[in-house]
Amino acid sequence: MRIQNACRASIVAAASLVTLAGCSASSGGASGGSLEKTDIVVDAFPAIDSAGLFIAEQRGLFKAQGLNVTIKLAATSQTAIDGQLKGQFDITSADYVTYVDNVLLDKAPLRIIAESSFLQPNVLTLLAKPGSKVQSVRQLKNKTVSVNAPNDIGTLLVDSLLTDNGVPLSLVKFNNNVDFPHVPQNLLTGKVDAAFAPEPFVSLFSMNVGTQELADLDQGGTTDFPIQGVAVTQKWAQDNPHSLAAFERAYAQGQEIADTERTAVESALKKFLGMRPLAAALVSLPSFPVGVNPVRLQRLVDAMVRFGLLKQKYSGFKIKSIIDGG
Repeated sequence: MRIQNACRASIVAAASLVTLAGCSASSGGASGGSLEKTDIVVDAFPAIDSAGLFIAEQRGLFKAQGLNVTIKLAATSQTAIDGQLKGQFDITSADYVTYVDNVLLDKAPLRIIAESSFLQPNVLTLLAKPGSKVQSVRQLKNKTVSVNAPNDIGTLLVDSLLTDNGVPLSLVKFNNNVDFPHVPQNLLTGKVDAAFAPEPFVSLFSMNVGTQELADLDQGGTTDFPIQGVAVTQKWAQDNPHSLAAFERAYAQGQEIADTERTAVESALKKFLGMRPLAAALVSLPSFPVGVNPVRLQRLVDAMVRFGLLKQKYSGFKIKSIIDGG
């Protein structure tokens, strides 16, 4: 398995900008029938949330199942899904908001096959510049908050935070196009008053720029909130059932390791995201669940409807209908 050089170079470049940007796993090889496809291409959003995937490659877990998996690193969750629907990628790892948007709004035939992560303290935060006059969420009235993409997971989490703190969403302006490496510049120049950012950027910005955490997004209505998952198209699942099962077995093993061995996560982040050892040692980690919990994922759909990312007509949508085996 290999990372494409161009994708890796983009991650390393982004890193330099910030002085860096229910089932159980089986042991043993492929089983249950011959593999329909052994060369698998996965396009994954380059985040800590993908650590289980990275570990499965690094530990040879996919190879043990008879799979040769190539990981590419996606520019955004949407570009990953776009490529998947065009047949460029077999499997993607992206945020759930983008998956659900594509299924409901664009009728994309996707199936969620595994969870990547759910929120834990200090993994996703709202940041302010050093010495900012904004010291609380309630002071964000008539202020500007940045997220990295419109109507994405960041928007949903920030909307929930503002609502929980009594701040009308109509009184907050969103800048929807601030990618994470450029958060410090936008904060320091006053273009935004607060910024949504994930680890490893949270720790790196704090070390290198002195940004301060305005709020941890793992609170209130978004405590333990599902963030990122893994999906295939319905046709791919139908055409490759044994290959999919083999992938799921290896992936589940990677998730179990990620959730119990921090050193394995640090090693994977250094290899796949180009993180420096100190940064990898300091970042806060999400939980890395095994399998898919429909109840947990349904919270995301309900929140999307509540905050207007989905119209009310989708309030009856059950995410179990797009979960593999659901």
